[in-house]
Amino acid sequence: MTTENKSEWRVIIDLIRYTNPGLYNRLGRKMMNYLYKRNIKEIEELMKKMESSLTDYQLNTNFNENQPLPRINQLFLERLVEDIFEISDKYLSDGTITKMMHLWLKYEQSRFLAMAAEKRDVSLSEITDAIHRFLKMPQALKSLSPEESMGIKVALIRRFFSDDLKYINVTKRFTTVADFSGILTRTIGPSKGNGKLGGKAAGLFRAEKILMAAKKDYISLRNLAVPKTWYITSDGIIDFLHFNALEEMPSIKYRDPLEIRQEYPYLEQIVKNSSITPELISGLSMALDEFGDEKPLVVRSSSLLEDMHGSSFAGKYKSLFVSNQGTKRERLEELIDAILEIYASVFGPDPIEYRRERGLLDFNEEMGVMIQEVIGNKVGKYFFPSYAGVAFSYNEFRWSPRIKREDGIVRLVAGLGTRAVDRTSEDYPVLISPGQANLKVNASIEETLRYSQKVIDVINLDSKRFESINFEKLVQDVGQDYPALTQIASVFQDGYLFSSVGNLFNLTDGQPIITFSKLIEKGPFIPQIKDLLSILSKELGWPVDIEFACDGDVHKIYLLQCRPQSVIENHNQMELPDNIDEKDILFTANRFVNSAIVKGIKYIVYVDPEKYNAVESYEELVQIGKVIGQLNNRLPKQAFILIGPGRWGSRGDIKLGVKVNYSDINNTAMLIEVARKKGNYVPDVSFGTHFFQDLVEASIRYLPLYPDEEGNIFNEPFLNDSSNILRKILPDVKEMDDVIKVISLSKLDEKLSLSVFMDGEKEKAIAFLSTEV
Repeated sequence: MTTENKSEWRVIIDLIRYTNPGLYNRLGRKMMNYLYKRNIKEIEELMKKMESSLTDYQLNTNFNENQPLPRINQLFLERLVEDIFEISDKYLSDGTITKMMHLWLKYEQSRFLAMAAEKRDVSLSEITDAIHRFLKMPQALKSLSPEESMGIKVALIRRFFSDDLKYINVTKRFTTVADFSGILTRTIGPSKGNGKLGGKAAGLFRAEKILMAAKKDYISLRNLAVPKTWYITSDGIIDFLHFNALEEMPSIKYRDPLEIRQEYPYLEQIVKNSSITPELISGLSMALDEFGDEKPLVVRSSSLLEDMHGSSFAGKYKSLFVSNQGTKRERLEELIDAILEIYASVFGPDPIEYRRERGLLDFNEEMGVMIQEVIGNKVGKYFFPSYAGVAFSYNEFRWSPRIKREDGIVRLVAGLGTRAVDRTSEDYPVLISPGQANLKVNASIEETLRYSQKVIDVINLDSKRFESINFEKLVQDVGQDYPALTQIASVFQDGYLFSSVGNLFNLTDGQPIITFSKLIEKGPFIPQIKDLLSILSKELGWPVDIEFACDGDVHKIYLLQCRPQSVIENHNQMELPDNIDEKDILFTANRFVNSAIVKGIKYIVYVDPEKYNAVESYEELVQIGKVIGQLNNRLPKQAFILIGPGRWGSRGDIKLGVKVNYSDINNTAMLIEVARKKGNYVPDVSFGTHFFQDLVEASIRYLPLYPDEEGNIFNEPFLNDSSNILRKILPDVKEMDDVIKVISLSKLDEKLSLSVFMDGEKEKAIAFLSTEV
């Protein structure tokens, strides 16, 4: 047959056969699959012919299935491809075959992207160029089969986010190749490197894609957004260590925990006084050009281990605000300083101890970094969001029997969301259960006033500092310029709380109190949060923990973070013992109780609230926290409980709670916070804070005690009168044994131990002494 008489597809195939045998074979495979899907029987017979040749070989040679199969002759495979095209000519029109040839050759134009995505060692610059090149191709050539598109998406997800199959299986359903172009345009890292973007970035990316896909079905999500974000790849820290000859730093994690804690302030300064690579400086300069100087920035950790199931690393690594004000050089120096401090946090005592507990110490932890614009507005010299907070799809602490765990919980604050995730002394967020938003924690006006937020966190653009300022004073200074003030605050006047009428707020006759009453009762916030939590939980298959902020437009909400929620393992079948002699009861509780059983406690570490309150020296108060940390490392793990006043581990006035970090309490079985009416100590229901997440993930039970409330028992004489073995454990501790008491139950009776039964359904708990094994 002459060329003139050949159909177009024949001409194409003949040319490719002699000039590109590999492409010829690939087109043959594609045609075979195409014919097979159209149920062409001769294709099945062709495959059986190949199988029969292998079967004949096995029968004639006494083939053993435990040895390799024979290699089919290359000529046979070539004839196989020829037969495939002959079958196609028999059953398909020339026009159909020509059309398929052109389509598959278009796919070949994009094959370079698949090769770049699937190569394990491809560099950041190579994969970025490949994606940009693909997206710039003419639309007529930019074609991928569904299988190839899925393969490329999975490869890119694995390359930049996670190898975890659960993560991949969800994320691949909601992404496109083009999504990675937007990310890589804002990604900084070693051009020859192959680092990932880290856990925090992975969680936010997945959540954003899920929610954007849901927008068409949910009116409440129409105004959902994510802040502008730049990324530094996780191997940036490796380049940094090599650039500054700090290669020995990763081995610090194997040192003694006390040595790590003592040396960390020095190591932190070593890192902060080091330099970053010129390549990273160039990338950060481009990032600042895009961000501009209108908004401050928040620099957030995004390590490879963050936001995983059972190890969220909540609060272990730093997130730092920078003002982003001044000259380009000043802004760049400020940004670099924050990045270096996050790099230093990798070698801090808390994250190292956290990793040690979970068997992750040998993991080569790398630190990615997210740089986000801060959501909010400039008000006078301050910059802050109207409100921010955290939300959880599973509610561990219910303040009403009508609230179900699935109703979720929100910690809502005015200003920056730091007060939603940190424990702060003498300040409270507004707690809401989205599924039962009308059920308030504080029913009376007196309780609402007492347990309200009085201080908000902001960024002072003049001083370029993060500051905490009095809310009432701020409102007096800025007045109606405070964004969405009428949605956030009520007015306390003449013994009553009033919401605003319309958009005007009466600032002259009363005191502004943060209640969020109007936002909760009439705004779009509750439907937004309910849908966010519901959609994400459903698609991911587990409860979620999100951070959010609002810039003043109450119809718009910004998603800042999303990760799996750490959930307490509850004892569903719970019966409190009812035959305990009252003299054996240490305490009872009836508020904010979670279901659990704690047994076999042999030591009680008790910080006397009155003695603690009497301490005037700040240094001595700090030392009390350090002694708790030493006891934490000396006493048997999970064989002791901590009992003391106020909010342990809070940020702010340490008179209201013992100053401890995670590594100071991580070995205890239970943390009990005592609130006495005769003192200033009032436990914060800290569910949702980083501190509480630490307790959940370490299986440390938490319980607030209100001894002065009617019906509760608190056996203070037993705690005060029992002998104190503090100095036997820590001989060098002086003048602390009147404040800190360590009670060894074995000293009282060899078989004596403490048990704590907590029934979350009935909101009751009891702790008692017994000699039962």
